[in-house]
Amino acid sequence: MSNIKKLISNHQSIWLDSISKQMLDSGDLSNIIDLGITGITSNPSIFDKAISSSDVYDETIREISNNISDPKGVFEELAIRDIQRASDLLFKIYKQSEGTDGFVSLEVDPFLANNTEETIKEAKRLWNRVNRENLMIKIPGTDYGFPAIQHLLESGININITLLFSFDSYKKCLQAFLQSQKTNTSSKSVASFFISRIDTAVDMNLENSNKLFHKIGISNSFKAFEHYLNSKQIMKNNYQKLLWASTSVKAEDLDATYYCENLPISGTINTLPLETINDLLKKKSFEIDKLKISETYSEMMEDLDKILDLNVITQELLLNGIKLFQDSYSSVLETVNKKMKSIKKK
Repeated sequence: MSNIKKLISNHQSIWLDSISKQMLDSGDLSNIIDLGITGITSNPSIFDKAISSSDVYDETIREISNNISDPKGVFEELAIRDIQRASDLLFKIYKQSEGTDGFVSLEVDPFLANNTEETIKEAKRLWNRVNRENLMIKIPGTDYGFPAIQHLLESGININITLLFSFDSYKKCLQAFLQSQKTNTSSKSVASFFISRIDTAVDMNLENSNKLFHKIGISNSFKAFEHYLNSKQIMKNNYQKLLWASTSVKAEDLDATYYCENLPISGTINTLPLETINDLLKKKSFEIDKLKISETYSEMMEDLDKILDLNVITQELLLNGIKLFQDSYSSVLETVNKKMKSIKKK
């Protein structure tokens, strides 16, 4: 049994944190889905890498730019076409899971992260343009984002809340979902809780010998999951699943599958970049401990509170995360712009 199948047998969904026209055209994405991958997440950085690293998109850019002159419009069309094709590949899984899996995520313009009304407008526009019921619109978990998230869920739009670092932000995210369920129980949602970036930020303030080193990202996740379990009875039969994001390792001394092995939690999702999926498939000694949720996580969080204010760190991570998404969005638009100019010269 492959390591992905082992995780699936423990009732955890594995999603791919990557998408490209090349993967779609070559059949590689279909092959990855056959391995057991049941969802896809995307972001501006992923599209920037896909478009800039090859000429696969060039002919499509040429075709689209005959009717659309601005890079933002061309990029949106490129992204939507990829998202639609990926959604179609996963639609069977979506139906078989009765709408609990098989989703593809598309992010709203990150420059709208602090604008509730514009986020709502943009999310509705993208939802209608993609026109796939297994689409999830990605919205950052900010104080401006949560009202938009509730409104969109009430409108029947599936939402992936991204850039969740703190326990308090996760509680607000879950509350927005629960409030929306009073009006509309058909919309689906996942809460993307970031892991490795927490460890990177916290570890900078710790000695390597400290028992908390490389442990807070996971402990923080356990705390969120415990809150999720306590809220399941309120959610009835429509659960906002926790999705573990940022689960590729950042520290050189960690095994590439560290966060896969330590977060194999039933009922959750782990979204992985292609490199980590390949590392997971190659790893020989990979065993799942179904009782992996550490009983000492609360003790670790208490110990951390004595020396660091995690809320300060997570707030900074949120602001940095939005800035990184904005930089990636600007970068992909510049990439498309350069491609458009280059194609016109030919």
